[in-house]
Amino acid sequence: MASAKSVSPGAALLRTSRLFSLPAALPQPRRDEAANYVNHSETATEPYPTRQIIATTSWSRRIGDWGLKRPLPIKTTTKTTFPMIKVKQVDSIEAITDFGPATDHGITLRKFQEMNLPITIPNHKGGMNLPRKSVFEDDFDFTAVPAGAAKDDTDMRWKFKGPWLAGLTDGELQKYIQKHVKNRRPEFRLFLKTKLAQEMNETAAQKAKDSGEEAAPAEIDASKVTDVQLTNFLRRLREDRPRLYKLVSQFLDLAPIGPPTHSSDMWKAEYSTTPLTITAGNPYAKEGPPITHPSAGLSYLRTASFLENHPFYGPQAKHTPVEARVVAPRFSNGARGAKLGVGGFVTNVPGGESTFNMSRVSADIRQERTPGLERLDPSIKGGAKIWVEPLNATVNSKGQTIITVGETDRKAPEIAKELAGRDAVVEEPPVPAQQSRASVLQRQRPSLGASVLGSSRTYGLTPGDLVIEQ
Repeated sequence: MASAKSVSPGAALLRTSRLFSLPAALPQPRRDEAANYVNHSETATEPYPTRQIIATTSWSRRIGDWGLKRPLPIKTTTKTTFPMIKVKQVDSIEAITDFGPATDHGITLRKFQEMNLPITIPNHKGGMNLPRKSVFEDDFDFTAVPAGAAKDDTDMRWKFKGPWLAGLTDGELQKYIQKHVKNRRPEFRLFLKTKLAQEMNETAAQKAKDSGEEAAPAEIDASKVTDVQLTNFLRRLREDRPRLYKLVSQFLDLAPIGPPTHSSDMWKAEYSTTPLTITAGNPYAKEGPPITHPSAGLSYLRTASFLENHPFYGPQAKHTPVEARVVAPRFSNGARGAKLGVGGFVTNVPGGESTFNMSRVSADIRQERTPGLERLDPSIKGGAKIWVEPLNATVNSKGQTIITVGETDRKAPEIAKELAGRDAVVEEPPVPAQQSRASVLQRQRPSLGASVLGSSRTYGLTPGDLVIEQ
């Protein structure tokens, strides 16, 4: 009789194995797709991570413990600041663990999450400053159309079975028709019969209602639709191209395509007395649906409407700014404008009424507020850096992360540097011999029980005695 402690070989393997499985790696980016990012460099960072990142504690890294079947070399894994690796093969043909560093994408994710940015849907309303909606709203974050949903709701999805026709070449379109469309002709005719039966039932019910009949007419099934009725229905559809395209898109589950905008339409809207109404269509109809979830797993925040509370200065009017690096000055980048590096992502300078706009601000003010933005200044130690306020982020149809930044005020960077221990906003005067340090700080900063006005002086941003009004 077997002992109670004996287990099967499979259970014994699971008990002795440390890392059971890893998710399958994503396909490597295509060469033409990666050319826009890495310029065919083998050592540059990939456009997106393709393997799972494994992290461990500092103490476990000292002994090579990463949760794998065997310890990893300490000399290799302790050279990086952050313990992050990506495993290519747990057991290679040489009976070793093939791994590599993963701090490139891991630290980028940490820096992005430190900015507390929600992922929003693309905004294609002609540059109008409309409120942005999160990709996790119920109106956009769904892939299957629920039963009984309205027809307009089907166009708000982000994932479709069919392709986005506007992004296909002629060869890709012909290949899709031959492989996925041509052999579904009988199925499409049955689909049209169902639509025709629904139309006939609605017409009969409306006639009975108009004539005052109490009993509703018997509904017609799709099997009772004759071939003559279907042929006449097809002739009517050929004359009504928008309805025909809508039925074909619904049958093949094609991604929607945004209607083109002509200059004549804009002229009519400008000089027309009828109020202009903006219809909310699919946000991905202009550039195509995303290749992954619209959030790309970067952030799960639904909004940035929260107030940051400083431990001494109290609630802040704006979020903590970040220090962006000038990766391309304005006059060295041609007509594309200056480029900033924010949290590992490249973005444009803030537009509109700001000191970054050349047409709005004089050159003296720009030189004072944004040194090194116009031209390369090699005298700046470590390169030119500018404090900006992250506003929102969007993942486009190509999987690129687009971050929008805005201008921040003068005091916000000083408060951020003081909180990080890099600088001091309030310069403390020397403490006299007969006066203690605590009394000086109490004289500079307001007491918690007093009614403090919301000014820089009362919050301690300017040195000197405080005037507290009761």
